[in-house]
Amino acid sequence: MVPFQTLVGLTFQAPTEAARQILSVNWPREALWLGLALTAVVNTLVLRVADAMSPAQAGLTSAIPAVAYAGAVFGLHAATCALMTWTGRWLGGKARFSDLLALTVWLNALQIGLLVAVILLHGILPLAASLIALLTNFAMLAIFMLFIKEAHQFASIWRAIGTVFMSALIVLFLLTFLVGAQAPEILGLPDHV
Repeated sequence: MVPFQTLVGLTFQAPTEAARQILSVNWPREALWLGLALTAVVNTLVLRVADAMSPAQAGLTSAIPAVAYAGAVFGLHAATCALMTWTGRWLGGKARFSDLLALTVWLNALQIGLLVAVILLHGILPLAASLIALLTNFAMLAIFMLFIKEAHQFASIWRAIGTVFMSALIVLFLLTFLVGAQAPEILGLPDHV
């Protein structure tokens, strides 16, 4: 395994090689689950601090209890990894769930670091911070696609895009179903509507 700083550089300069480095380690399952939980909690804390720094622009995290938000982030990432394993295999991929979990934990940790940098920059140069956040999100999406391609050993990036797209559709369908089941209660309508 390469040192942390080198892996950060590789992630942005040669994402495929960074993915290979992460996938070459036989991570214990406990470490992966703990890493996913830790990134969900740290992500929630960072967003809470950002909301506290700018209460006028408080987002979704301030409306939901921190434990529930962290749990939702954890569950969504775990479900997405499972779906990307399944949809990727359906498209001929070879990734295991633990492979995608390891890549997700690394990208989450990296994204938390970038989020902290953007939040700090936002205090000095808000417009520049917003532009950097937008560019960073596009870069992270491209890196994510390359990581999926490498994990599933796809020959084409299009299969990785298809894997992510199909997984996103399934998540969207499930979330719509769950929210739809609660909609009458949320809207204050009678149960028979």
